[in-house]
Order: sequence, then structure tokens, then C-alpha cells
Amino acid sequence: MSNIQSVSQSNNTILVNGSQLNQVGADKQPLELRNGSTIQGKVLSIEDAEGEKIVNISVGDNVLSARLSEGMGLREGQMLNFVVKSLSSNNVSITPLYENTSIDQSTEKALIAAGLEVSRDNVQMVKTMMEHSLPIDKNSLQDMSKALSTFPNTSIDTLVEMKALNIPITDNNIKGYESYRNYEHQVINEMQSIIDELPNAYEALSNSGNSDAAMKLYGEVLKLFGNEENAEAVVSENLQAKELPGEAILNEAGEMGESDALKQDASAVKNQNTATFADTLKELGIKEETINKFVNDVKSGQGSLPAKELLGELAKAFNEADLTNTTEAAAFKKLFSSNEYNKLLKDNISDQWMLKPDEVENKENIQNLYQRLGKQISNLAETINSTMGAESKLGQAANNLQNNLDFMNQLNQMFQYVQLPLQMTGQNVHGDLYVYRNKNKRMSEDGSVSAMLHLDMENLGPVDVYVKMLDKKVSTHFYVADDSVLDLINDNIHILNERLEKRGYSMQVTMKLHTDEDGKDMAVDEMLDVSKMPIISTASFDARA
Repeated sequence: MSNIQSVSQSNNTILVNGSQLNQVGADKQPLELRNGSTIQGKVLSIEDAEGEKIVNISVGDNVLSARLSEGMGLREGQMLNFVVKSLSSNNVSITPLYENTSIDQSTEKALIAAGLEVSRDNVQMVKTMMEHSLPIDKNSLQDMSKALSTFPNTSIDTLVEMKALNIPITDNNIKGYESYRNYEHQVINEMQSIIDELPNAYEALSNSGNSDAAMKLYGEVLKLFGNEENAEAVVSENLQAKELPGEAILNEAGEMGESDALKQDASAVKNQNTATFADTLKELGIKEETINKFVNDVKSGQGSLPAKELLGELAKAFNEADLTNTTEAAAFKKLFSSNEYNKLLKDNISDQWMLKPDEVENKENIQNLYQRLGKQISNLAETINSTMGAESKLGQAANNLQNNLDFMNQLNQMFQYVQLPLQMTGQNVHGDLYVYRNKNKRMSEDGSVSAMLHLDMENLGPVDVYVKMLDKKVSTHFYVADDSVLDLINDNIHILNERLEKRGYSMQVTMKLHTDEDGKDMAVDEMLDVSKMPIISTASFDARA
């Protein structure tokens, strides 16, 4: 077993009397060492000195410097327990303990057979692999040891869990896996970051004098989300006239009996901005019929003009524009800088990237969403990287979303799992849908199919719904944040029950509060539990119910 020898004190004098090391300094606690005693320390640093490896270890008020035996692997930040093997007037030998117990003989034999050192990390590697039911034969141990060497800053647990789940170990997959493990995986957050940051990015490029890059960025964004072929399979929603900043406050003030003058002023400003935007559209050659629809929509709030119709005409105009013509270029700069256009763009991207609740019942809508999203975000990331740079805030958001989609695709090689970015009234909602089976069977032992839906909602908090179906019997468990949500579900559960009964199902419902032990995202916890394996088909799960 590897030893640490020739221990000495850094920066202070250590006196060795054969049984005790006393530190000089009244304000410091002495470090007592006896043969067979144990101490705990943290590895601060490892240095090269004249061909030897020197480790600095923090032990209480002391920092010990020690020479490492050949082949001994320690890493900065490790907390280690040591046993004092020998102590003399000029030499101290300490040895790291493994879990404060002797190494299991089978573990030691397995490492020796694989040609690996019996070190703390390797012992922990074997232990973790066994806990996750992975083989510990020569090839498996060597492969895992290679992964540890290739990704030294990644925890053993993460690498072993990924191996157990058959997730390829790459830089991007490690980032994706750890993001899911830390519940930082929600695509809806990355989508919203991109949507919110696009106008800021355009403005930053314009203000820095890089107008060509600004025009390229927004031109490509317009073509990407405005062209019909890029918006294929989008369920188009009417362009809704939404409140301008401060308008909700004005409405509330009116209800309290205040003067209508403020509301009239706000309406006048709104109408003036709309007229200015309409003039810009005329300059760009947009059809008068389309412009009139837009103006009437804003005035009436009826929303009869689909957002993509106007963006489609703008995309066509941009494709045909001669941007070397100062008049045409100025018109597009005016368009891209307007609040009305940026609102139109944001609404359209949200419509293309998010699902309405009633769209979830058709799995083709989900498939189309991710096919469209994958294509668009790939093109968008390329454009952003070439104009803003990958390290920009917008570039990081786009690349994070792309990596998340790639990792989700990896997960779907093993799991029936999908995130549901939902567009609901007044808020956007994250959801996880996970349908699984135990082990490698088509269904569980009793022939049932299970699913779990996790939702994060602003007003209701986290809501987890477990569904287990056997024949026509549906067992449903709701886990919610507080009693008020329980009351809300209880008051409306008859609607779900009636819909199920119409399809020939019977339902039994259980409602419970989340406990402190519950995970933040129970769908992710279920999915990354290596003791469970998912089914490959959701055919038996009636998502419409």
C-alpha cells in the first residue's frame, strides 16, 4: 500500500520527539501523532520538486508537506483519513485509509488483475461500479479508469452512472448529465433567454458601429422564423394585441375610478407607434391588405392576422432587398429597431418553440416541435457565433439549448422521455413526460404501463402526476406543493374522471403533498435511477386524457 513519507510542517517549525509533533506558536493547536493513530486532512496542492511529487495537506491549524510514494494518485480538494504507520525523530510515515476499513479482497484482486494501482480513487471506482451493478472485469475497470483519467474534474459517481445508463461519455454529455442531475435542464429557460436577448444583441451590435453584423443577425433570424418552409408544421396562432408596458397599471387605475385621461394618452401613443410601424412596412413594400389587417388588429385586439403571415412577407422582402441601397437598408434598420417588430418576432418564436396544452395530446405535434427546434437552433447558433461570438450571452444561450437537445436525443436512445415547453395563458410552463418500465421488459411484472408528468408552474409550484394503467384501470397520484393546490385539483378532478369514463377507463386518484425528501424534479430522478429502464412505446398511454 502506498505511503506518504517524510512529513514536515510548512511555514512553521515542527519538533519531533518520537511520539508527538508540537507546533511552535501559542495561538496554534499542537498536532499530535502516535503510531496507529488517525488524522484527517485536505489535499491543498501537489507540486513537483526535484523529480519528486510533494503534497501539501491541511490538518487542523497545520499544513503538512509530504513526499508521495511512486504511483500514488491524489487530487487537490480531496478529504482523506490517514493512519500513522511509523514515527521517529527524523521521519514520519502516514498512509491514506480507504473508508476507514481494510480494502475488500475482491476489490484489491480485481484492480491487480486489471493492472491498476490499489489507490483510493480506484477503490472508490470499483465500489461505485458494483453499487450500480456494472461488471468489474479487467476490460470494464480499464475502460472506467481511462474515463477517470480523460475527465479528471468529473466525479466518479457521474461517470459510473452515465456508463450504467449507456450514455456515451463525452464533454457535452457530461455537462448535459450534470445539468439534469442539478435540475438545470429546462429547455424553456434557454428558449426564453434567446427570445429576450435577441433585441439586446441587435442593439449592442448597432451601437458598437457594427451595423453589418447587426443586419446579418436579424436578417437571418427573420428568414429563419418568417419563411414558410422554416415554419412548417407550426400551429399558427392569431397575433394577439397585448398590453403595452404600464397599460395594466393604467387599466387598474381606471377601475379604481381615476380619470380616463391617462388611458387616452396611452392609447394615443400606441396608435402613433402603430402608424409609424405601418409607414415602415409600406416603405418595405408589404401589401396594403396585410398592413391594414395589422393596424385593425392592434386597434381592435381581435387578432385576425397570423403572426407568421406578416413575418413571411417581411422575410420575402428582405430576401429581395438590395441592402447596398441606402434607402432600403435604412428602412430595414428602422424596422429591426422598432418595439412593434421585436414584439412580433418574440411572439412568433414563442409560437414556434412552445406547445399549447391541447397540442400535447397528439405525439406528432411534439415530434414536429423538436424536429423544427433542432433545425432552427442549429442554424441560429451558427449565425450567432459568426456575428456575436460563442462566448456572448446570446451565443451561450443558443449553444446551451443545442447541447440540451443533443443530450435529450441521447437519452431517447434509452428512455421514452421528452420535455414539454408549454405556452399557457399568462405564463410559460416547463414539463417533463417520462414513460417507463422496470428492467428490460416491455411492461412491468403485472403488465401495467407507468408514466410520470412533472410540471413547474408559477402559481401552483411543482406538480407531479404518476399514472399507472392496467387494462382499463388507471391509478393516478398527484404530488403538489401545498393544501391550496390539493383543493384546486379536488374541485376539478371530476372533469378528468368524466373524460376517462367516456373512453371506457376507470380512475382511482390519490393526492398528497410533496415532502422534503422528494426531488425537485421527480421525472428526472425517475429517469436517472439506473434500477429502472423505460419502455420504448407510449402507445398504451392515452395522453389525451
